[in-house]
Amino acid sequence: MGEALEHVGRLAREVEFGLPVGPGAIRIGVDGSVEVRRPPPASRHHFFLDGLLFRVSITPRPGATLFQIWAEVGYLPYTIEAPEKRRTLGAILRAADSLDHARFHVDECQKILVLGQRDVPGSLTLTDLMHETVEFLREARPYLRLLGRYL
Repeated sequence: MGEALEHVGRLAREVEFGLPVGPGAIRIGVDGSVEVRRPPPASRHHFFLDGLLFRVSITPRPGATLFQIWAEVGYLPYTIEAPEKRRTLGAILRAADSLDHARFHVDECQKILVLGQRDVPGSLTLTDLMHETVEFLREARPYLRLLGRYL
């Protein structure tokens, strides 16, 4: 019984620092011991929202964690194909330039991407992951919905 309480106490101390996110970040041994890998391994996640596939990358660095999120939004039509639509989409993309957490980018193939990247101090916890994701979506989603009307 004393050994089990020791394991629970160790886990409680780890929780105070925030448990890291990622596969293999936390392991429980057959004896009930808890091992928390610090820094945790890098991990990749994804989710669907409003018909878009969002990808999330979590990469530990010394003293911080790099949080990245992105999605492919669609293609900007060429001027010859749809000049009015291209002008409207361009205006929406220019209006989004002032965002703090989300950036829209048009690549060389005219693909529109939405990207977010932040360095989070320490190990990224589940609470941090949710916070960063919600902040990104809070900014990007109104623009994504506007773009969706024209794509």
